[in-house]
Amino acid sequence: MITRAQIEKLGALHAVEPTMLSLHLAVPPAANLTARAGELIAAAGAACGQPLAARDRNWVLEKLPPCARDCPGRTVAVFACAGSGLFEAIPLPCPLPECGVLGVRLHIRPLLLAWQRCLVPDQASSDVAWWSEVPARRTAATILAMPPGGRPAVGLPACLAAVSAGPVQTLVVPVDGLVPGYECGRCGTLSLDADTCCPDWGTAALPVPDVIEEMVSRVLEDGGDVLVAGGGWSRDQPGCPNPPAPYTSAIRDPCACIR
Repeated sequence: MITRAQIEKLGALHAVEPTMLSLHLAVPPAANLTARAGELIAAAGAACGQPLAARDRNWVLEKLPPCARDCPGRTVAVFACAGSGLFEAIPLPCPLPECGVLGVRLHIRPLLLAWQRCLVPDQASSDVAWWSEVPARRTAATILAMPPGGRPAVGLPACLAAVSAGPVQTLVVPVDGLVPGYECGRCGTLSLDADTCCPDWGTAALPVPDVIEEMVSRVLEDGGDVLVAGGGWSRDQPGCPNPPAPYTSAIRDPCACIR
């Protein structure tokens, strides 16, 4: 069973260089798992622009065979950083798309989505994925309905500003998508543009591989809630009730939050 404490612990980890590896692997009953993991690691390095060092890659691949032995037919989240000795493999309660991400933070949004699905009362229902995203979409719709100014923030730039300014009560984010940006080396302000990252021109802006993941980690560290949407919302799913219009329109913005 995935717990919030477990997610918070992983989200708090941080590296100076993009050496934190996150893999979400579908483990088939009989296949070469290390080969597939190698492909995902290579793709993650290409997307990051800084491939994982060969010795670190080999260190991770050597630890993967137990995942294939212990979790056939399941999706496994693997979090690793050879420099710190981190290697944690978490069998997920539901299938999720495969992905590999290399960054200064671990990519924990899929893990958050899996945790949300664990909280759905009727786990036998075919609509578990749909119901697991209702809180995220309801919250996003509520934020959009609020008058502008004050507590609500809609859209990635506004959410970056809100998280940079102080604690956020609730953040709604998509499960996938990596958005590079910058962090002020002095005050930690997040921005999509290095030139407007912070008025303190005496400190260089540091590149951040994914500012969405940075927001997620900060909100969790401050005790706020992070709700994830993605992958489980289909109007064409048999037996699945159609979502009300406000929910579908609310999630079009990449992020929303309440301060």
